[in-house]
Amino acid sequence: MTKNTTTFPQQGVASQAITDLLGDLPTSKPTRIGMIGVGLKMHFVWSEACKLYKEAAAQIQEQFKDQPIELIFPDEPFESPDEVLAAADKLHAQGVAGLILFHGSYTAGEIASQLGRWLLDHPMPLLSWAYPEVTGGRLTANSLCCQNFMLNAMHRLGVKYQWLFKDPSHPDVPKILNLFGRTVRARHRLIHGKTLMVGAGRVPGFYDAECNELSVMKRFGLRFDRLDLVQIMSHGKKYSDADLKPIRDAIVNSPKCGMNNVPDDQIFNTVRLALSTLEISAQEDYIGCAVRCWPTLWDEYGCAADGALTLINDQGLPAADENDMNGLISMLAMSLLQEGRTLPTLMDISLLSESQNRLGFWHCGGSATRLLREGTKFESRKHNIMENADPETAVGMLIESLLATGPVTITRYQSPDSSSALTFEGDFVDSPMAFRGAYAEFQPRDHTAAQIMGTILDHGLDHHWIIGRGHFANELTVLNHWLGVKELPVTNAGGATGLSQY
Repeated sequence: MTKNTTTFPQQGVASQAITDLLGDLPTSKPTRIGMIGVGLKMHFVWSEACKLYKEAAAQIQEQFKDQPIELIFPDEPFESPDEVLAAADKLHAQGVAGLILFHGSYTAGEIASQLGRWLLDHPMPLLSWAYPEVTGGRLTANSLCCQNFMLNAMHRLGVKYQWLFKDPSHPDVPKILNLFGRTVRARHRLIHGKTLMVGAGRVPGFYDAECNELSVMKRFGLRFDRLDLVQIMSHGKKYSDADLKPIRDAIVNSPKCGMNNVPDDQIFNTVRLALSTLEISAQEDYIGCAVRCWPTLWDEYGCAADGALTLINDQGLPAADENDMNGLISMLAMSLLQEGRTLPTLMDISLLSESQNRLGFWHCGGSATRLLREGTKFESRKHNIMENADPETAVGMLIESLLATGPVTITRYQSPDSSSALTFEGDFVDSPMAFRGAYAEFQPRDHTAAQIMGTILDHGLDHHWIIGRGHFANELTVLNHWLGVKELPVTNAGGATGLSQY
């Protein structure tokens, strides 16, 4: 599970007031995983293969009992390819999203070839599990050789798999099973997922915020629905000022709020944007959203996306700024893998300090209030950053804050199709706010700040990065394996200089 030494509030400052108005967000259905055991009665000890198969199934059920994952499995292992294919068809009809193959004993090669062919027609993650042999007597199962034999066929057929060679009693087995289950569930929710684009298109000039939707659909199965700002803001008119006042009060009267200079009408317009997005997402079962924030919201609707994104993220719906579609996919990968515990947030890299080995992560806003650094307060301000910089004419609610310290994982699925990703780990450390907005400084764990930034600039990678709480890069590696996402290495030697890479 995620290494995370920081405990975050279960709700944002306005979460309860929003829930009182909208109700709870819908919960997703459990994910089903199938299990099949194989063996060969003629040459090996069938009773022992059956015993171990049932013990393994019971252990997997125990591991999944506190997760939204169900294990479905036949009563006994099989020894013929026809039996295995019939069982696989039955599991598929029951909606399994992943398959565990338990090698009770050595088996026929046709099981490997036929099941491998079946997996090409019904692609899903496969975990191959074999166990150490009892020594000192006859060969009772030959489980390892069976695993070797079968995975040779799977590899030659082009079937993706994960393998495990450990006794069911080994202490590492639970965490490996847990990770397999969570990556299967995350992949399953992605490939059946729908997301909402609020504002229909990206903001001006943000080319890396766009994605090749058909390529994304092919790889992830993810769908993007688009609503223009007229539709979303018209929906928000249903909420009266009286409806919104408890939410406004929860924000500006919170003991965590250090100041507020936003007029009520601008707060209300910003909150309407958040509520409309949350309500429509709940109605249509969207698993995430992205919002086109500027300049239209400032110019036409007297509000800002940033404060709305803060409230949306606080409710547990991953929400990306500037209609960054690849950024949203990155947020979803993190959030689905960790069932929302990572609180992903989208930021720029705006500072490099070689002497301190730090990167400064900044954005106008949009980070959940749940991420507020202990001992500090957030500020509710008119959005007077960048193009909307005049404090007198600025409009919309922006939540400015220092983000909590502690372990973080940072990733980005790269434009235009999220087919590759750069991921690195480290910690958000104590620092002053170098720039107004949402801010934190990062010290990397396995590379220097200059090496990471140098790699980003050498390869011309995207400019938005997704921060998730905790260290779980190895878990993203497994999810990326199932998704076919190429992991990019850190290649720059540091020194804040480099050459373009092609």
